[in-house]
Amino acid sequence: MAGSLVIGLMSGTSADGIDAAVLQTDGQTFQTTGCSGSFDYRSETRAGIWAAVANAYDHMHDDAARQHLDRLIAEDHANAVLQLIDSSNLSPTLIGFHGQTIYHNPTGDDGHPLGRTTIQLGDAALLAAKTGLSVVHDVRRADMAAGGQGAPLAPVFHAAMLEHLTVDLPAVLVNIGGVANLTWFANLTGMEGGTGVIGFDTGPGNALMDDYMRLYCDADFDKDGALAASGIADATLVDTWLYEPYFTAGWPKSLDRQAFRHCLDDARLLAKVPADAMASLALFTANSIAMAIDQLPAPPQTILIAGGGRRNLCLISHLQNRFGSAVQDGNVAGDGPLFSPDMLEAELMAFLAARHIAGLPTSFPSTTGCHQPVCGGVLALPV
Repeated sequence: MAGSLVIGLMSGTSADGIDAAVLQTDGQTFQTTGCSGSFDYRSETRAGIWAAVANAYDHMHDDAARQHLDRLIAEDHANAVLQLIDSSNLSPTLIGFHGQTIYHNPTGDDGHPLGRTTIQLGDAALLAAKTGLSVVHDVRRADMAAGGQGAPLAPVFHAAMLEHLTVDLPAVLVNIGGVANLTWFANLTGMEGGTGVIGFDTGPGNALMDDYMRLYCDADFDKDGALAASGIADATLVDTWLYEPYFTAGWPKSLDRQAFRHCLDDARLLAKVPADAMASLALFTANSIAMAIDQLPAPPQTILIAGGGRRNLCLISHLQNRFGSAVQDGNVAGDGPLFSPDMLEAELMAFLAARHIAGLPTSFPSTTGCHQPVCGGVLALPV
């Protein structure tokens, strides 16, 4: 197996902590190592992230607050790297660092004062200094400069993985994090021409459900989707939310975590008991994913589910009711150590870092809308 050992680091839009995974890869082929872990943010870091998400404009214009939070995030990521290395006998040579997204606006059409940009926090130079490893970071900016939406970046890794899995094609991999995204895969040779690989954000993932639980149920999330499963979904309300233009717009398209935050302020939702509200939010996420799958060039024969949302049994049952046995938990579908649905995005960052070092594209016109394939990322060297 060619390639180096690379640590990928991801903290998603749920901001619940850091996933870290070591991948052996040259940016084209890869092999998982089984070395991975999840690490909590310190309470100060997490509080700072949520404050920045709530008002990204003010945060970015407060130099002291921005630099402080950049440092906290880098320190927590460095601790994750050092703990993972200490617990293994592996010696990685590179880090793929996504940073913490606080704002993502791929078009700028909404008139937000920050405009068309994407913001990921975390001091990559400090991370490199504390770990002694080179760090590839800022992986979205080059794509946006080339006319792309900066997201999703996962399709190039999803496609490489699906190519090796013994699943029927075309296949779809749905990753349900704070935002849900999918990759439709028919063949790798069509990636640059836009015929074999398609990727886009489908709509809300866990974000609305998690936020509701924090606001009204004194919990970070609905474990196993149990509360949602105990309620009665309001299909009429869900249908009104699905009338929003995003869901019928063509791809490429991507979302900020806060894009559908207004749904939580809907008086019709607020009038419901928590179980019924959560049932409705779960149905909203499931139906938006289903709508996206229905828009693909050909019906998928296989639908693999990854990300934290795969543990929400209410959400998964909706998808299984719609698509039947095509829906599979990624942990079951994986061939041995090839597929780690819980560490998929961390492994993605390792893969993208290796592609940057190799000078290979990380995004494509069919995945982000960039004008030509783009090699994203910036390299920070340890001092």
